Amino acid sequence: MKPSIVPATLHATPQDLYARLGAVDGTVLLESSKQMPGLSGWSWVTGPAVATLETRGARTTLVDASGQHVLGEWADPFEALAAVLSQLPADTAARPAGLGFAGGLVGYLGYDLARFVERLPAIAADEPALPAMRLHVCDHLYAHDHASGTWYWCEMATPWGDAETRQRVWATTRACATARTPAAGRFQAGAPQSRTAPARYLGQVQQVLDFIAAGDIFQANLSHRLEAPFEGDPFALYRALTARNPAPFSAYLPGDGFAIASVSPERFLKLDLTPAGRVVTARPIKGTLPREADPVRDDAQRLALTHSVKDRAENLMIVDLMRNDLGRVAQVGSVKVERLFEAEPHPSVWQLVSTIRATLQEEKGVADLLRACWPPGSMTGAPKVRAMEIIEALEPVRRGPYAGAIGYFDASGAMDLSVVIRTAIVHGSRVMLQLGGAVVADSDPAKELAETEAKGRFIVQALAGVR
Repeated sequence: MKPSIVPATLHATPQDLYARLGAVDGTVLLESSKQMPGLSGWSWVTGPAVATLETRGARTTLVDASGQHVLGEWADPFEALAAVLSQLPADTAARPAGLGFAGGLVGYLGYDLARFVERLPAIAADEPALPAMRLHVCDHLYAHDHASGTWYWCEMATPWGDAETRQRVWATTRACATARTPAAGRFQAGAPQSRTAPARYLGQVQQVLDFIAAGDIFQANLSHRLEAPFEGDPFALYRALTARNPAPFSAYLPGDGFAIASVSPERFLKLDLTPAGRVVTARPIKGTLPREADPVRDDAQRLALTHSVKDRAENLMIVDLMRNDLGRVAQVGSVKVERLFEAEPHPSVWQLVSTIRATLQEEKGVADLLRACWPPGSMTGAPKVRAMEIIEALEPVRRGPYAGAIGYFDASGAMDLSVVIRTAIVHGSRVMLQLGGAVVADSDPAKELAETEAKGRFIVQALAGVR
């Protein structure tokens, strides 16, 4: 059966449609809850997966929808990703302009996939021990074009799963999509407490400054994890986060005993198929100042960030790092910095954003691209490997999904991934959020701590039920 993309008559927001489908493990919501020209404008609601590609420890497996049958096993997650993508059907369906994802792999890649790229010390606690990668094989989904208000139904056959069974799954998804939207769930959370006491975090910043003064590194992205008791519906938390902080790369991913609710503003890597070749776009964010309620003072903050020597230095270091990473797999001479130091507004902060583009070498695939650039440079520091070693020594718990990526790998070969920041992870009876910032030579420890608090303010308010 050839892939199919057809308009669908639906009267629902992406969140309501996802709620109708049940918001359960094996499904994913990728949502542009904030549309930004040239950056976002589509949302996707996937039905139950036909299989799941998951990395735990040194083993990556592809398991069928029942969870009972292993369909493939690999020692390297990047090789596993390439192998699964190679088995997806050729993309032959006509697409509306801008539709990047119509079936393929969708989910998250955790920061600790870095251990399959570099030799890193094992010091921080792996707690909770979530999968280092979890990607669903998606053979049917609804895609929403926010500009036109049109929904599209997309389906394709894969080598996995009985055809008759999958047809029944697709029919169930279509039936649920036109059902009544269920009542919104509820949640309750306690006051978040950091795993790293403020005094300790200030000391860690000073340690990074000492490494910089010694010539070890130029920059490190240091973070700390907040945790709080949680009960109720994690999808209700996602709704609360997007209400307070709409973002171009919002996402909800329920898992086996956990759920990820992300409202990320940052694109990691996008791979577009163009007549001129496969074009890669990276959009690192580095440099932050808090927003102000008063418009005059807020604009002053924007100007201060734009002209801040410290923040521009933070950003430029990561731009150079990303240029170097992309240069490993890009065509010679194709890596270009298209925009530098753009001040971008978000609900709680102003941030500096730069845009880098490159053309992927013909013989390289998405797995090669990821391996060359993993993990996101904006979440490590420079030089990258030494910064990661310092992060592992200073942060008491491993990052898990935080500082990794969420997004899709389309069957056509296209890809779009966001950086996992501004994200809450519910695991059992607790909720966790990780907050960080770049430390450079002229960083002030107290200001660095305050910056992390500014970035997480809206999540903390959402957990408290503040509107």
